[in-house]
Amino acid sequence: MPSKKLIDFTGQVKGFQKHERFDDNVVNELRKDGAGGEVVVIDYATGISEPAVVSDHLNLTGSSPLTGPNHPIGERFPVANGIYVCENEKLPKRLQSLKKVIVAGVKDGVKTADKEMALIKTLGAEAFCKNVVHTMIVAAHAKKTVLAILVPEGKTLDADLLAAIAELN
Repeated sequence: MPSKKLIDFTGQVKGFQKHERFDDNVVNELRKDGAGGEVVVIDYATGISEPAVVSDHLNLTGSSPLTGPNHPIGERFPVANGIYVCENEKLPKRLQSLKKVIVAGVKDGVKTADKEMALIKTLGAEAFCKNVVHTMIVAAHAKKTVLAILVPEGKTLDADLLAAIAELN
C-alpha cells in the first residue's frame, strides 16, 4: 500500500518533508510509491486569520504541473471532485474544528492585496496560497486524496494544532 505523503511548505511540522515551494521534487515525491494513498500538505495563505482546512480551490496560477509527456501513474486531466479530505470524522478533533475554506492558487511571486482579495471573494474563494493547488493536481493525477491545512501568512501553528497534525503521521 502506498505510504502517506507529508509535505510542509511552512517548515513548522516535525516529521513532514519540508519544501520551500512546489517544484519537481514535490512532483517526484507525490508519484513515488505508486498511485493511491493520502497526502497531507501544509501551506501558508493570505486572507485567513486562523488555520483552516481546504475544501476546494480555484487555480489562478495560469498553469498546470501536468504539462509535457503524460506520466503513467494517471490520467493527464484527473477528476478532482471530492479529492480534498475536509469532512472526516477520522481526523483528530482539533482538525475537525478548523474552518473549511476555498482557496485560490496563485503563482509564486504574485502579490495579493485588497483588490485581489475582493475579486476572489466574488468567485467564491476566501484565501490565496501558492503551493496547495499544484500539489493537489499532481496528487489527483496519482489517485491520492489530499488534506490541505492552511496557516495564516507569517503565523506559527500552536502546540495543540501541531499535536493534532502529528497524529496524522
